[in-house]
Amino acid sequence: MNVVSAAVLVLFAVIGVIALVKDLTLFIFRKKGNNSVMFVTPVKGKCENAEYLLRSAVSKVRWISRGKHDYVICLDCEMDEETKRICEKICSDYGFAKLMTKSEFFRSLT
Repeated sequence: MNVVSAAVLVLFAVIGVIALVKDLTLFIFRKKGNNSVMFVTPVKGKCENAEYLLRSAVSKVRWISRGKHDYVICLDCEMDEETKRICEKICSDYGFAKLMTKSEFFRSLT
């Protein structure tokens, strides 16, 4: 029983150290001002790994995000209906993920 408790304690200690290193790294390398992260993932045609692409983009943005104006944009480059439904589902799961066409994306930049 003591071995199991020690293993669990070590596991939580490692997780805590990783979180501390992440926060320190983000604090040290942060930029001043109102910066935002926009991660754009273009998807065209039938994309078998569209869900993987978007979920990994969401994960990356969540890793570096500090809760400000950070976005994941799934750029619709003439994707098929099944891929579009997958992208819409993922975008509805995460409030900071958006599905945009090329024209909507270019308008949002201006």
